[in-house]
Amino acid sequence: MNLTKIAVLVSGHSGGTNFQAIIDAVHAGNLQAKIALLVSTNELHGAVARARDAHIKTLILPPSKCASQEEWDHKVSDALYHEGVAVVALAGYLRMITPVLLEAFPDRILNVHPALLPSFGGKGMYGMRVHKSVLEHGCKVTGCTVHIVNENYDMGPIVAQACVHITDDDTAESIATKVQKQEHKIYPQCIDWLAREIVRVEGRKVIRKK
Repeated sequence: MNLTKIAVLVSGHSGGTNFQAIIDAVHAGNLQAKIALLVSTNELHGAVARARDAHIKTLILPPSKCASQEEWDHKVSDALYHEGVAVVALAGYLRMITPVLLEAFPDRILNVHPALLPSFGGKGMYGMRVHKSVLEHGCKVTGCTVHIVNENYDMGPIVAQACVHITDDDTAESIATKVQKQEHKIYPQCIDWLAREIVRVEGRKVIRKK
């Protein structure tokens, strides 16, 4: 069985738990794909150590080595093509995706956002900033969203969402924990759908094929 090859992009210095969830889903057979490459902007991201433990090929590409984001995306695109990658998953990747990468992988780049888009999305809305804003607005539910990446932050077609309830005792930290558990469930599932081509994009909608 020839498995679809996927790549995961990360940046910053987070722990890499979504990347670990993807690894675990592959090992459990719930994500029918092969992780061909992890691309990180630095050595210190938690996903790098997780990739090496799992014997997954890793590319460290600091943005400082490139003259522009477009050049960075060009180098990444070349690396992904070289590995035969068909689907790209962002897992704690906070940099803007340029048309270079979007055109190389049209409707084949996924992201998971820690809120129910289109609420609490956009530039600068990531991590604990999102959960603090949700709490400040007095929301009764929140959740996570997996979406196709386009040229605008958090504005691509939605593949799936999961909700969690907010109680009066919740803090931004406790909300983050609840939401992350749902991310770990639905993100690998959505990657699997895209890898097996059982969803299609029609305008703003992502439709699961019958």
